[in-house]
Amino acid sequence: MTLDQAPLRTAVTVSTLGLPATEQHRLTALGLRRNARVEVVRRAPFGGPLAVRVSGGSLLALRRRQAQHVLVAEVGADG
Repeated sequence: MTLDQAPLRTAVTVSTLGLPATEQHRLTALGLRRNARVEVVRRAPFGGPLAVRVSGGSLLALRRRQAQHVLVAEVGADG
């Protein structure tokens, strides 16, 4: 599933960042990287941004377009 599809307040782990290099570099620097544990804490209405808490306590706002390119898996879903 992609990050924009993740259930609210459910821990997921980032599998893949499929973003352009400049966006991927910025998000990686903010803690959103492969194997990071994250959770969507809020979705703005009408296709607005997502508020995402990254392990370590950072809170990021992501455009839906960006979140659609971040593949995630539920924590514990793969064993």
